[in-house]
Amino acid sequence: MKRVFIIPDPFNKETWSDESVEDVCEYLKQQFAVFPKNTRIYHNQIAVKNDVTPTDERSIKHLQSLEGDFYVVIYPSELLTIIYWAVLIVTAAFSVYTYMTMPKPQVSAPQSSNNDLASRQNQARLGGRIPEIFGQLRAVPDLIAAPMTYYDANNKEIEECLMLCTRGYVQVHDVKDDQTNINDISDMAVSVYDPHTSIIGTPIYQVGAPFTEAPSFSIKSKSINGQTLNVPNDQKVESTELYFQFPGLIKTTSSSINLDELFDPNDSIGIYGAEFFNKDIYIAADTTFTANKELIVISSTDIASVNNFKEINLSGALIKVTTEIEPAPPETEPTYIDTLYDLSGRYKVSNIIKNPFSGRFAYTITLEDALSVNPKWEYINTSYTDVVGIVFTGNTSSINLNGTYIVESVTSNEIKLINPDLLNSDWAKVNFLPNQNTQGHALVIRLDKLNNSWVGWYSLDLENTEELVFNLFYQNGLFYQDSKGGVWAESMTVQVEYQYINSSNQPAGQIYSQQFTITNSSKSPFGTTRRIHLNTPGRVRFRIARTTPTKNDKTQDLTKIKDVYAASKSKVLNYGDVTIVRSKTLGTEGALSLKERKLNMLVTRKLPVNGIGALMPTKSAAQALIYLALDSKNGRRSTYEIDINQILAVEQEVNSYFGSTKASEFSYTLDDNNLSFEEIAGMIASASFCETYRLGSKLRLKFEKPQPNAVLLFNHRNKVPKSEKRSYSNRIDKGYDGIELEYTSSVDDARIKYSIPENGSAKNPMSIKTTGIRTDEQAKTRAWREWNKLLFKRITCQFDALDESNLLARNDKIMVADNTLLGTEDGEVEAVEGLTLTLSQNVEFSVNQVKKIYLQMPNGSVDMIDCRAGLMTNQVVLVRPPVDSLVVGTDRYLKTTYQIVKSEDAVKSAFLVAEMSPSGKMTNSVKAVNYDARYYQQDHDFF
Repeated sequence: MKRVFIIPDPFNKETWSDESVEDVCEYLKQQFAVFPKNTRIYHNQIAVKNDVTPTDERSIKHLQSLEGDFYVVIYPSELLTIIYWAVLIVTAAFSVYTYMTMPKPQVSAPQSSNNDLASRQNQARLGGRIPEIFGQLRAVPDLIAAPMTYYDANNKEIEECLMLCTRGYVQVHDVKDDQTNINDISDMAVSVYDPHTSIIGTPIYQVGAPFTEAPSFSIKSKSINGQTLNVPNDQKVESTELYFQFPGLIKTTSSSINLDELFDPNDSIGIYGAEFFNKDIYIAADTTFTANKELIVISSTDIASVNNFKEINLSGALIKVTTEIEPAPPETEPTYIDTLYDLSGRYKVSNIIKNPFSGRFAYTITLEDALSVNPKWEYINTSYTDVVGIVFTGNTSSINLNGTYIVESVTSNEIKLINPDLLNSDWAKVNFLPNQNTQGHALVIRLDKLNNSWVGWYSLDLENTEELVFNLFYQNGLFYQDSKGGVWAESMTVQVEYQYINSSNQPAGQIYSQQFTITNSSKSPFGTTRRIHLNTPGRVRFRIARTTPTKNDKTQDLTKIKDVYAASKSKVLNYGDVTIVRSKTLGTEGALSLKERKLNMLVTRKLPVNGIGALMPTKSAAQALIYLALDSKNGRRSTYEIDINQILAVEQEVNSYFGSTKASEFSYTLDDNNLSFEEIAGMIASASFCETYRLGSKLRLKFEKPQPNAVLLFNHRNKVPKSEKRSYSNRIDKGYDGIELEYTSSVDDARIKYSIPENGSAKNPMSIKTTGIRTDEQAKTRAWREWNKLLFKRITCQFDALDESNLLARNDKIMVADNTLLGTEDGEVEAVEGLTLTLSQNVEFSVNQVKKIYLQMPNGSVDMIDCRAGLMTNQVVLVRPPVDSLVVGTDRYLKTTYQIVKSEDAVKSAFLVAEMSPSGKMTNSVKAVNYDARYYQQDHDFF
């Protein structure tokens, strides 16, 4: 259990109260409706050093992990100001109570697909940060609006997308759909537009047809999910005992069929199978094809009333055409090639003439518009003869009573239709049949009761809708197949009704109706799009129904509603400071939905040179840092707050050290709203083996590399007494036996894991996930640095340093005297006379012994010089002069500090700064690890 003391008045103990609790934070939440403003929390004892008042989520978790006594002291505001003015170096972000009672943040928007390598597809990221690309990478643009799909005139499914690549300018190297270059995909169109450019203007990158119109902003009906448009017919009877009589009667000769039980007056009735005298004639004969688009057929078959047939169907009509080719020198004789042209097809006939011919019959058939049926007729420039199959069909003497009619009256054995001859002229032919009826012609007749089967009403919540778009899909095709296997075109009709929705979200006004007829002879799946342009923009609701009944089992016309959109043309043509991508993509043939959208682009970000110059494509980490620091939406710094020349010089230092510009590359997409500029700057610097720090008001870079000289020297003169702690270990931290570093491939954008040992034998590797690293050289060098640090890190030193420690940055090399031991030789230089230094402490030398003295230079470096014993016990004689003047004046606040070590122990005093944080009014807590040049021994193995 933990014990919490609540202290409203620290000077009056009678006001104190205490309680034993399990969770300190939960208890404080219960005690205070609002956490008092001037309150501090102490652990075990009231002292500044023991202040554990949380400032962020991390410190709250730390507070909850502590055991012991907790003192919650509520100070008067003036007293708190006096006591804690130094503590305000670190400002509280929010109180304990605020943190514990604030609502949990909503799940953030998905990260950019550039970073989300598990799901690299084009998607919308509502509420997410606009992606900002740096360096070179394969970008997967985000959707700005919902894609819209439709079918073109060739029944190809098209999806149009409007996407955003990045904030700022890029150079586009290529564009792919998944793994395929879009140059290799027919009918695909992609245009990329610079920021501040019209998206119907001139793109910076274009493949395929240009985009000349504003994109449609659309909303897809969520209620439509591939529903089938049900046939509007209910089969009631199918029999050979039904016949038809002029002027509009349906009768039955069967006593078992009671028509008045099946139909009622005013019912819609569908008639199927009522096709009389519709016999086709098939012959196989010698047929001559003429250049005049005529056929001369010689056959022994005598076809009566042949001119009544208005269509023929040719099969096996393979015509061999011989073509002369001009000779190529030195040849002098022409050559000939034979080409087969298939003239098969169903043709309309304008005239057929029959004449006797040598005991047979010659039929001269004039075709009507033969070229539109089969364009290969253009190659028939003389007469050719072959044996072909011919079906004479389309007999005008036939009677076809199929169709939809309205019942006027009905009895048990008779149905009277309302004016059927006005709907189908073939009813007039019945008047010329014997007894004015079809009795005696036994056909299977089917009668259906018809009903409209609506899908809807459904609302489309798009203000100012200008157009309704309906995508219909025929997964089994649309065709009629006759008894001989011939496939003919079939039609079906759908009806759409729509109505406007008023401001009260209620349908109002007239219901508008429009019908669409779809005709095709395809046995393959296909889709088609029908559009309704509204006279007045507004919100609407709709419903849709099939009005064509199923005719018989020889017809295939299954219809599905794939999509319904409300659409209007976008009024926005310029999207400001972002790169826009427009695409037109073919869908997957035969599918009810498109494949995953995986449009991707290899791009390089363009940045102004040094933050203010001309735009240039670059992978430079330094250029990215400078740009972001100056950017009004990120760093918001001025040029006076950025040491541009120093940052560029450090980048050149990195490149020179490694011998490659790859060492200073940064390629990544910023997509997280919660990243601060400091965190972003740290990511960029880390990728190029650097750290960011501030000198005065200026942002600078520091390159981590082997350091021959230290920057500061710490001894008992500039360390808080008794604050130093040292730990020693001969074991690798946490028992790690290797490294597993993850980075992004520059070849295929896959996440690669590089392992040490490279054979992957490590059982407990340290896992490192990098950001912005996309080269093997960077990744492997970083991995080996981390592994070498694990191998050679043996000493950890922690102490509180005085205010000169504010000059330190992480990974600075420092010299630290071991003040945990007695007899450490360190202090201040009291006087200088030539090469003789008078020190604040005595120094012990053996005979002729040479030691090393570390001297803190005024310029922020440490000079190491060999020294011998002087005349006095507190004097040493330098082997050479210091690199700078020593500070020894009595009027100076800080004098030159020193540390003396044995020559063989020199390396033991060198450390690297690992962490530093404020610990008091003018002190910082410094954590350091031993410096070892072997950390960097693999630096040149990969570059």
